[in-house]
Amino acid sequence: MKISFSPPYRFIITQVGCGGTGGYLVPKVARLLYCLSEYKKHFKIQYLLVDGDNVEEANLYRQNFIPADIGRNKAEVMAERYGGHFQVDIQYAPFRLESVEHLSRLMSVPDSFNTFKILFGCVDNNRARRIMHEYFQQARNIVYIDAGNGKYSGQVVVGYRNASGETVLPSVGDLFPEIWEEEEKTPHRNCAINALEAPQNIGANDLAASLVFSILNILLTEEELNTSCLFFEGRKQEYLARKAG
Repeated sequence: MKISFSPPYRFIITQVGCGGTGGYLVPKVARLLYCLSEYKKHFKIQYLLVDGDNVEEANLYRQNFIPADIGRNKAEVMAERYGGHFQVDIQYAPFRLESVEHLSRLMSVPDSFNTFKILFGCVDNNRARRIMHEYFQQARNIVYIDAGNGKYSGQVVVGYRNASGETVLPSVGDLFPEIWEEEEKTPHRNCAINALEAPQNIGANDLAASLVFSILNILLTEEELNTSCLFFEGRKQEYLARKAG
């Protein structure tokens, strides 16, 4: 599916979640922005990371952090580290996503008509997914890419609304209505124990990030959306893709 970007080619990329999947996605996106700054100089790209959590020792087993990061905000660490490595501007918002209005403010620009918005959902809770889906439903010129995974398997869903406000590709909230169900309150289990018992979790997160990045790469370099939904099973190396259009 061909996507026609209207001048002045301004992109607002907002990533919600910098933990399991999001932490592996940031360096991939930062490298792409560095590349685009050289051969697509007419692109103006804003990259914003949103996460209210601080790095804990338990995160080191599965997420893309190092011991020196403990106690610091996850979005701040990612923005400073990879923005500095690749000399690209990465902004961060060190708080949790609270509402549709909150997300709307984060993604707002003075000239929204000529702006194409890209929203990454890299979260492990349905409350944040509901906020992103509701925002997507009222936005224009937006691609919403949501990644979710378990121990071995997961999915990446691509939603797209065009300049007229028509939903061309449904988002995760349309395809997986269970996100509207309230999550059960269960005791928190140390993620270090989860990672040690099932180290494939690390691979599943990185694989989900790679699939999200692949979609973004084709979108920004070829101006195409070729996938509406990707399912993967990391232990068996099985993949299933639904084509866009």
